[in-house]
Amino acid sequence: MKDITTASLVLSSIVLLVAALLGWREWADRRCRSLDLNPEDARHYGHQDRRRTLGLIVLVALAVGLFVGSRIPHRIGNQTNPQFLGIWFGVFLLIFLLLFLALIDWIALRIFARRHRSQILRERIEILKEEARRKRSLGTEGNGHHEGPAGEFFS
Repeated sequence: MKDITTASLVLSSIVLLVAALLGWREWADRRCRSLDLNPEDARHYGHQDRRRTLGLIVLVALAVGLFVGSRIPHRIGNQTNPQFLGIWFGVFLLIFLLLFLALIDWIALRIFARRHRSQILRERIEILKEEARRKRSLGTEGNGHHEGPAGEFFS
């Protein structure tokens, strides 16, 4: 029993350390974030902050559950201890909640990246169209060289 108690103390300490490091990273990320975000980005970051804060709370609850659950006897007399079952079932649910939050965060990040990639692509197309218009308006005036992918650097 002493080995399990020591192992649970170490494991719950590691989980708390991970929660503290992730909390610090989230705090630093929020401080560095621009304040003049468009509404879609502001909504994305707001949801992300809530998900990640909930994830930190779940990690702390998980650490407490690991610590407390290992100190409760699994049997009382000849019967299973219902408190032991309740705590470990709660730990089990917290692990699934943590995985679910990570999945939602991953999906939201993919949607965010896809939206930004599309926006960059649209801006790139507009720049290329403007460049083509500029070249057409200049006509064939110039030195007669065809500009390749390197643009005006080699003319």
